Amino acid sequence: MKSIYQILLTCFIFGAIMACENETKICDQTLRNDLHIHFQRDSAGKVKDTVMPKVTAYAFGRDTIYRQQALKDVFFQLSPVDDSSMFYLKVDSTLTPDTLTFRYTRLKHFISPGCGFGTYFTLDTVIATRHTIDSVLINNKSVTSSNDTHLTLFFFNE
Repeated sequence: MKSIYQILLTCFIFGAIMACENETKICDQTLRNDLHIHFQRDSAGKVKDTVMPKVTAYAFGRDTIYRQQALKDVFFQLSPVDDSSMFYLKVDSTLTPDTLTFRYTRLKHFISPGCGFGTYFTLDTVIATRHTIDSVLINNKSVTSSNDTHLTLFFFNE
């Protein structure tokens, strides 16, 4: 009889851990709404998607997000407690880096009792240095999902 209780208790604990793990995955996916930035370059009069060879990026005051990776898109996590975020972006190891400053408004939204609250962002202003960045196009000011492309960065031809 004792072994049946031990088996049931083990199953109950294992089931609770799996449920918590699943809810954590759901919360992480629901809470993520990174700013999605796409790279393009004008090549022979035609604007084309481009892969930058050695992208390094980080948020000022935080850890490195990308370190010398070939990328055509980057995803930046905006601060849920500030009205602006600033990022360092170097698209090739031989080029001068740029800084990107995003100013936005924040809106808390309720997700679920288990997940709590998340933050939506509405971009107001994008300020970029012009070392390698030619121009910035805001495609979607509303940052509620990482699935949307929020900005396109256009780069000077080499």
